[in-house]
Amino acid sequence: MYTSLHCIALRTVKHSDTKNILSVWSRELGRVSMVMPAGAGREARRRRALSAPLATFEGQCDLRPGRDLLAVRDVRPLPGSLAMSVDPAKSFAAVFLAEALDLLLRRSERDDSLSDFLFGSLERFAAMESAAATANFHLVFLYRLTGPLGIEPDIAEWRPGYVFDMRDGVFRPAAPSHADYLEPDEAAVLAGLDRFNYRNLHLWRLDHAARNDILDRLLRYYAIHLAPLTALKSLDVLRSLH
Repeated sequence: MYTSLHCIALRTVKHSDTKNILSVWSRELGRVSMVMPAGAGREARRRRALSAPLATFEGQCDLRPGRDLLAVRDVRPLPGSLAMSVDPAKSFAAVFLAEALDLLLRRSERDDSLSDFLFGSLERFAAMESAAATANFHLVFLYRLTGPLGIEPDIAEWRPGYVFDMRDGVFRPAAPSHADYLEPDEAAVLAGLDRFNYRNLHLWRLDHAARNDILDRLLRYYAIHLAPLTALKSLDVLRSLH
């Protein structure tokens, strides 16, 4: 039985000379794996282009009980897919975020709020024209993703001079007994992230060093709560660009 799935491409792994395995996050089923053609043929090239990292697409999938790998046909890009972008900065950010999501989205069940965030964020990213917004997107994306993943910091308790307890996700007037916390200056930067969204992202003026410092804090927070992301292959490239 063929069913329409709306998907976000995460990772492609070679399975054989004729087949690749594409991991995706789907709005209908959560995380699933699909069989995609490999090789140099026209159809293989077309599907690879439509399933580039973080590309969004719709495909007709053969859903059968007990089948882990889905057969897919009639693949076409969704409106606003990053597959249609020719911006190198967006492509490099997409590779990094796809790697991160591949590690973070290990659960297979459907999650409507998470899907709304992911699909909505990627559509906005594809439409961004400002270089500043593009350079800052991965920071706000990772910060806002903490909400759907259930690890959102409690920003309401921040006060000047407070530290941020990274284990409990709260601000405190004094340092906790463990070492996983941010000093007041760093905590203030994290609290400031809450002021930014995809509409005003272009107004956030950061230099190269500041952007990477914020990224380091976000990656540390994810490592404490969900999974380490510092070994991602694309991380060094992202740091050098942004």
